Amino acid sequence: MKLSVSIVTFQEVAYVRQTLHSVLQQKTNFPFEVVVGDDASTDGTRQVLEDIRAQWPDRVRLLLPEDNYGDYGLSNFMATVDACRGDYVAFLDGDDFWTSTDKLQRQVDFLDAHPECALCGHRIEHVSDDGNHERSRRPARGNRMYDIDELLIDNFVHKISTVARRNAIAELPDWYRTTSIASADWVFNVLIGRGGRVGFVDEVMAIHRERLGSLSFQYGMPRMLSDRLLAFNELRPYFPNHKKALLKAEQRIRWKLRIARLGPRPYEVAKRLYRYTNWP
Repeated sequence: MKLSVSIVTFQEVAYVRQTLHSVLQQKTNFPFEVVVGDDASTDGTRQVLEDIRAQWPDRVRLLLPEDNYGDYGLSNFMATVDACRGDYVAFLDGDDFWTSTDKLQRQVDFLDAHPECALCGHRIEHVSDDGNHERSRRPARGNRMYDIDELLIDNFVHKISTVARRNAIAELPDWYRTTSIASADWVFNVLIGRGGRVGFVDEVMAIHRERLGSLSFQYGMPRMLSDRLLAFNELRPYFPNHKKALLKAEQRIRWKLRIARLGPRPYEVAKRLYRYTNWP
């Protein structure tokens, strides 16, 4: 199997059909499977998933635990990743969707052409419940490959844009499976990227919904940033040759945290300025 798509869902009946259709409409010259892990939804999400599986029985596999894992989706995510059989794994959440039908083909072609890259990402568009649209940050040089230092300093590869090599995922340390760090997606990417370089396609190919019920909303930005600072304690042993990058990354997070503690409005203003300048 060339590629697996890992999708996690929980209480997303209003969105999950569009999510799955954006995957199943992908045009590729290779076979791929879709593995969906639902964390015991009770709102009808499972019925939608089962309907789609009935239409695509050879492509869609469902993981349907009876009880919610109770850890904000991490165990559900890892169970889904473990069930993937592809040489590459792509990731998507049940309320987000892809906007380009050749996204997977382009990223797999990139990784096939650049074996030194452990993962490949692209730009996404954030859409909030109030209708605000905002494109994600691009790295400084757009389409190309980047060292892991640059991903440590600036998280320019979002989970729903990532396609990673399965053998890089296999190198995840055991502690990640039980981490309580709220920035687990960023930690995941830097850990799997530490054995290679990071590819980037400078084009928006996915929509991320910023919903009121999302994990970042529940935690709040100060908690998310505080957790990312704690993550450096876990990450430092895995990046012994990247001390300068880790230090710079910590300084940037501390600066963001100081602003976030002033309240949501100052943080949003600073974030918008960041689109045109650089955070310290």
